[in-house]
Amino acid sequence: MNYMQKGPYVVVVNPFSYSSVIASDRDLAYGVFDTKTNLFFSVSNNVEPAELHALIREGDTFFNQNGRVYTIARSAIRPIAVIMSTSRASYYHNFCDQASLTLPLGIICSILLVLVWSRTRRQYHSPRNMLQRALSCRQLRLHYQPIIDIKNNRCVGAEALLRWPGFDGPVMNPAEFIPLAENEGMIAQVTDYVVDELFYEMGEFLASHPQLYIAINLSASDFHSARLISQISEKAHSYAVCIGQIKIEVTERGFIDVPKTTPVIQAFREAGYEIAIDDFGTGYSNLHNLHALNVDILKIDKTFVDTLTTNNTSHLIAEHIIEMARGLRLKTIAEGVETPEQVSWLYKRGVQYCQGWLFAKAMPAREFMQWLANAPAPANVPQPPRHAEI
Repeated sequence: MNYMQKGPYVVVVNPFSYSSVIASDRDLAYGVFDTKTNLFFSVSNNVEPAELHALIREGDTFFNQNGRVYTIARSAIRPIAVIMSTSRASYYHNFCDQASLTLPLGIICSILLVLVWSRTRRQYHSPRNMLQRALSCRQLRLHYQPIIDIKNNRCVGAEALLRWPGFDGPVMNPAEFIPLAENEGMIAQVTDYVVDELFYEMGEFLASHPQLYIAINLSASDFHSARLISQISEKAHSYAVCIGQIKIEVTERGFIDVPKTTPVIQAFREAGYEIAIDDFGTGYSNLHNLHALNVDILKIDKTFVDTLTTNNTSHLIAEHIIEMARGLRLKTIAEGVETPEQVSWLYKRGVQYCQGWLFAKAMPAREFMQWLANAPAPANVPQPPRHAEI
């Protein structure tokens, strides 16, 4: 027994009761010992110190012996250690009890983590977020397809086409990501991106080549306000580019709301920009709307150009578009021209400008400048036969 006194108080302590373990395992036995002397100073009631003393060892901290499971834990800061044991049956019974509780919880937590990860991954790789990252990281690229005056085989300008290049091909086709941007309310960001990239890549070049122009495509929603007029004009002024060197294109489907777009078109034209209707013939315009919009250029869609020299009656639509443009004194550009026969057909009917793979594909800015510097003959344009006047 140990006796301690302080003032009028005396305490009697049994050294074998220094420790106490509350457990439901009736087979549990333990002992606390001094690691310097290996003497036990506290043991449970169901074990003798001599029995535990024979089990003290330096290496193993977990071992089986005589049908019991033992473990030894040593203090890192004091010279004491504890050895605990229980029957093998109690050990595995407790292990199964704990597993039956923790395993379902672990499975539930794992499922929740997988669901959170899957949702986060889907959001990260969603088309909207991919497009937003592409804009932020400047991944979208402008390619320039030359527009040719087929009367003299001279390049007069180019159409700026937005591309989304990837490591193994385009990440997304323009026919997909442009509607995506419109539906997600991101088209203004895309348009601003195009304007910035255009002047960054071609601003100085246009200033030194005033005979060339670049046409940029705008969305229908871009014509709901006049904010782009000042934005493009400021960019053009900062690069010393003439206003006439920038032309504005919008698809025919963008002019469904004629009363809303007409004032903005008029503001663009008053500022000095020419307006072109792209892919004409594929949308909803009629002669009345075309006259009300007061545009400058009609672009005949490739769909009609493809059938010009075939027996298909679709070429009648192209003839009608050309006659309509001539009646309204509009310039006409044929898109998707791929054969000399198409050029000859268009030339005979008074179309002066063409673009398509017959002349050149859409190219990055540097490649386009090099193409112009080399001044290739785009094609041997067949001239209409001359008949003797009677």
